[in-house]
Amino acid sequence: MRILLCVLIGGFFSTTVFSLECHSCLSYCKLKPNGELSEDCDCAGNSTCNGTTCFAKVEMFSVEETAIIQKGCASNLPYGTSGCHYAGAQESVHCYCDGEKCNTKEKFDNYKPKQLPIVQCCECSEPRGEKCPEDKCERTCRGNYCLIDFDGVEQGCGLGLPRLQNFLRIQNYSDLQGSQTCARYQATQSTIVHGCVCTSPTGFCNRVNASREYQLEKVVSRRVDDQNYCYSLHQKSRKAFDKEIFKKMEKTSRSDTCEGHYCFISMTTSELVVENTTEIDADGKGSYVGLSRPRYEILAGCLKVDDDNKVSLGCTTEYSENSGNPISKHCICESHLCNYYNLLVDEDNTTLRQVILDQSHDHDLVNSPSEAAGAVLTYDPSLRKTSGISQVSVHFMLIFTTYLALF
Repeated sequence: MRILLCVLIGGFFSTTVFSLECHSCLSYCKLKPNGELSEDCDCAGNSTCNGTTCFAKVEMFSVEETAIIQKGCASNLPYGTSGCHYAGAQESVHCYCDGEKCNTKEKFDNYKPKQLPIVQCCECSEPRGEKCPEDKCERTCRGNYCLIDFDGVEQGCGLGLPRLQNFLRIQNYSDLQGSQTCARYQATQSTIVHGCVCTSPTGFCNRVNASREYQLEKVVSRRVDDQNYCYSLHQKSRKAFDKEIFKKMEKTSRSDTCEGHYCFISMTTSELVVENTTEIDADGKGSYVGLSRPRYEILAGCLKVDDDNKVSLGCTTEYSENSGNPISKHCICESHLCNYYNLLVDEDNTTLRQVILDQSHDHDLVNSPSEAAGAVLTYDPSLRKTSGISQVSVHFMLIFTTYLALF
């Protein structure tokens, strides 16, 4: 059964005041035999950009013994992300600061990640053929946070700050130390991620049974009568996207929406890669160069979370030149079909749109009463929540599979 939903997409975007000048560059270097950065590994130059935050990111490719360093600007980053942190793994270090041209190796203490509390976690992977116990650990590991992904059941440890913190745009993530955060997001029927991160000092907070019960109660079954329909889209391309990608989506007969507490839209425009050269170094090994190449990816979908206070509405942008040409942009909004292309380009959009909702798919483990009854849904634009995207506050960059692996 299909329902016709008519929605007025109003444009909500904010003008960000860019007050800081930041270094903007990209370079690569060879890693030491122990996998660490060499003393002269950095990027520099005369190029700058203006933003509310400066960043420097170090991505290490251990097999190729090569590191890439990228610097630039960010706007509307969450509070509490300053300094350097591992971005989930030891090979990735992300640093942020809020001073004039502050994104230097010296001011970031040689890109040394901050020390965070260590917790013990369960470790197991059913996709790798293991059977993860419900109430105990198959193995254990130690990290700065524990994680569990219910899609196939994977348990493990992460270093630094979890990607989920950036995706939800959590303010002052350190305030959540010792607690659990669970979420579920869907971009398409084949792009669904749901799981939890936790930092309980007692350890092993990512046990399967307890985590699943929390997810079902606090995420899936929460606010079932107060949800928003969102555009559902996942596309990749070597060319830039425009709003035609949504028009093409609307003309198809498949379901192009999902339902959640919030809607999101995310885009990246490039990826960091290493490529081999024909040169051989002094040790007889191949030589590699690091570079950024165009790779466009867009995700739009619905988001459910265990606590509304953990989510910040608005958009985060990272860029090396100006905000109009982003490396990445990620937005969260809270009204029907608010996650339209206009959020990515800061344009107003007041077009009356018609969207076919295909009810042949379950939108979640628990359907809303309106779906179950097959009711025709209508939406009054005058009742649109003004908080949709009118208050901007935060970010995330990425080499984009990261939005598909939030934990």
